[in-house]
Amino acid sequence: MNKYIIENVNSSNIEYYARVNALAWLQSYKGIVNDEFLELINTEEEIQKTIINLKKNLHDNSKRFLLKVDNQYVGILRIRKTKYNKYSNYGELGALYLLNSIKGKGFGKVLFENAKEELKQQGYQKMITGCLKKNPTNKFYKHLGGKLLDTCPLTLPNGEELIENLYSYKI
Repeated sequence: MNKYIIENVNSSNIEYYARVNALAWLQSYKGIVNDEFLELINTEEEIQKTIINLKKNLHDNSKRFLLKVDNQYVGILRIRKTKYNKYSNYGELGALYLLNSIKGKGFGKVLFENAKEELKQQGYQKMITGCLKKNPTNKFYKHLGGKLLDTCPLTLPNGEELIENLYSYKI
């Protein structure tokens, strides 16, 4: 495995978080999410808006991380108290995205394990994560021991309605 580090997101590296997130969405959700929306979130104007919003919310109830491999930012991770009211005693893996260039090399599992450890340190015994129903990444979450707990609707900012599979894990 290549040399890597996981950094906490702060005001000095938040721009990389926004850029990796937008590009990972474009790469990962092509054919699953509306193409116009994916192209829009990758415009410089939208990335700058995202950076401003992230800076405003840097100290919300989320903890964000950046994965750096061979001195390049290639992945993001966000954990938090779950947004799913029905599962209020769960910690949530809210985002785990990798650029295509790094997928299949074990870094998804590295970030996943980091999420579990961080949530465990926050006192959670269970973790939940959502994955779009049509996303091939469902296999990844099942492979790591995820039990399909539920499905729920997800509305994107463009109004697009999708379905998420919710997976649970003991941590």
